[in-house]
Amino acid sequence: MRKLALTLRLFIVSAHVLRGVLVTAWILPRLSREDRNQAIQRWARQLLQILRMDWRVSGALPSLDQFPVLLTSNHVSWVDIFVIQALYPVRFVSKSEVRAWPVFGWLAARTGTLFLVRASRRQTAEIGTQMQSVLAQGDSLGLFPESTTSDGQTLLPFRSPMLQAAVDSKRPLLPIFIHYKLSDGQPNPYLPFVGSMTFVESLLKILGGPAATVDIRIGPLTHPLQQHRRELAVLLEQHTRALMVGTTRTGYLEQGEVLQTYGSEMPSPQAAGIECQ
Repeated sequence: MRKLALTLRLFIVSAHVLRGVLVTAWILPRLSREDRNQAIQRWARQLLQILRMDWRVSGALPSLDQFPVLLTSNHVSWVDIFVIQALYPVRFVSKSEVRAWPVFGWLAARTGTLFLVRASRRQTAEIGTQMQSVLAQGDSLGLFPESTTSDGQTLLPFRSPMLQAAVDSKRPLLPIFIHYKLSDGQPNPYLPFVGSMTFVESLLKILGGPAATVDIRIGPLTHPLQQHRRELAVLLEQHTRALMVGTTRTGYLEQGEVLQTYGSEMPSPQAAGIECQ
């Protein structure tokens, strides 16, 4: 029975991904930025529904006139990307290995992801220039400053090179913290994408696991003033650690207002009543 359920979920995910491929190839290029973002957001929310993930959001999104932003987050799983896209669509800066992921790598490339070869200093500088261009065009960017995934119970030191674009473009940064938990409040061990685990292994592990809740904490909008990017990395790490307070081995403590719990039909921030500063 369990194997049958896993097979059914895998089929549904595959069908949803195929639909995403068709929409990305034929429809997204013809849409305006607003309609394109809505289509990406809708697809991401539906994917999370298929993965049996509900939402809890706390904090405040900036008002629309304060976008675009450089959104930063802790990094636990490839699912983080779709959690963020479901909250507010951004273009991501990802490691070059993501491009090789089955189908999802193609989707990432076609939806504007910037791929970074981390061992290349020259390409780091080139990506920084591309990031400034993306922000200047009005698109927000998403970045994982830890540069790798963790088990979700720790926060790795933030690296600074990719923050130079925010410094140079003087665009604000928005730190968030993502936490996956089980129905009993325990941290979800099925989500961390760590070690030598492959994408397919991670997907099967998630589909074979129980339903989950995603807690998303939105931090303060941070404006780069005269800080060096290293100082900015330290500040963002401090903000993210503050958001992390309450994530314990026994669950997620209530610190700050939890605005709403959502299933697949998470509305837009304004419709949900998520405060905009």
